[in-house]
Order: sequence, then C-alpha cells, then structure tokens
Amino acid sequence: MIKSQKALQSSNRTNNGTMRTLVTFKRVELDTSFDGRGGELVEQFKTYADVYSPSNKDLNILGNQNVKNGATIKIRDPLTTYQPKNDDKVIIDDPRYAGQIWGIIDIQPDFHDRMFLKIILGGTNLNE
Repeated sequence: MIKSQKALQSSNRTNNGTMRTLVTFKRVELDTSFDGRGGELVEQFKTYADVYSPSNKDLNILGNQNVKNGATIKIRDPLTTYQPKNDDKVIIDDPRYAGQIWGIIDIQPDFHDRMFLKIILGGTNLNE
C-alpha cells in the first residue's frame, strides 16, 4: 500500500475525537388511552456519535425506502445496555438538524471495527 493511502485510510477511522455530536434515541411508549393511536416518545439512550452524509451504498438503501433526506451516524456499540430497533427515533443535537426527528432505516455493525454500530437515518421535518 502506498504511504499516502495508508495515511488517508487511518484518518477515516471513527474515534473519540470524531464522536462529538450528542444523539438521543427515543421509543414510542404504549398508549393507554381509549383510542390507542400512539404514545409519547420516551428517551431510551443518549450517546455521542460521528454524524456524516450518507455514502452511495447508504443512499441506495434510503432510495428504496422513499426517504427525502438522510444521515449516517456511528456510535459505540452499547452491547446489552441498549439495542436500537428500526421503529426507534433519533434526535441529533446539532443546529443544522434542529426540528428533525430521524427514523432508523438500517442498523449495521461496523465490520472494520466491531466496537461501533453504523445506523442509517431517514429524516422528517417537525415543521411540516
């Protein structure tokens, strides 16, 4: 491998320095009301994540789900503390993503470094 490729490859790695954005995972609790149309979002887990634009592979997954906007996050694998599910919602604590609740489209273990989970998010705007 060429020295410049090796330097580029190591700079793409996720580490504590790149995980700077706080993300909150929420789950809809059961609704006990008469109509039962859905409950409130309850916080399940908070952590720091590496947030970035989706890759071409991620965009293919998002395109199949008819999602208008997307993001990809990488978090440390919480193991038994919390396991994200596809019906969970994610709030990214960043001014650029203010007013958006993200749905989990796909959850993938990171095969390069098994300590991380890669999660593909599809967004909706709260103001619409």
